[in-house]
Amino acid sequence: MMNWHALSHTKQDQIWSHVNKLVKWKPGSRFHHITPPDPYRVFDISSGVSGKASNDDVVRVPNDLETSILKAFQSCTGNQDVIYALDWQHDSYTFSPHQAMPKDEFGDWPVPIFPDGDYYFFFHQGFSLGLLGDPWKCTITVFGEELLKAIDKYRPILFQDG
Repeated sequence: MMNWHALSHTKQDQIWSHVNKLVKWKPGSRFHHITPPDPYRVFDISSGVSGKASNDDVVRVPNDLETSILKAFQSCTGNQDVIYALDWQHDSYTFSPHQAMPKDEFGDWPVPIFPDGDYYFFFHQGFSLGLLGDPWKCTITVFGEELLKAIDKYRPILFQDG
C-alpha cells in the first residue's frame, strides 16, 4: 500500500520508547493510564462499539471517524510531514495524510483510527500532536492545540458528546 510504510523493528522500538515516556504509559500494567502532554481531551467512543451501534452506524461511524481525523491531520501538517501509526504489539507504519489512503481487503487502514481491541496511537513526526485510542476504556484521547482545534472544525460523529 503505497502511502503506508512499515517501520523497522528497531525504529518501532525507538518510537514506542519515546511514546511511553511522552504519554506516561506503562503497557501491560493493570492500572494503565495514558497521560499525554497538555492540552488534551478524552472522547468517549463507546457508542461506536459493535453491539451498541445500529447496523447503519457500523459502517458510517468508522468511515466518518477516518474522514474527519484525516481532514484534521491534513489541516495541521505540511505536505512533507508524516504521521506515525502505531499498533501495540503489531506492525507500525508512517503515512502522509496528504496522499491517497489505500485500505486493505477488509476496507481498513493498516492501523485503524477506531481502537477495536488494540491500542492505536497516531503521532505527528515531531510528537507535538496525536491521537491515542484505548480499546479497554473505549476512548480516543486527542492532544496538541492545533489538532484539538482541527477536531472541533472536523468533528467526527463519535465525538459529538466530547
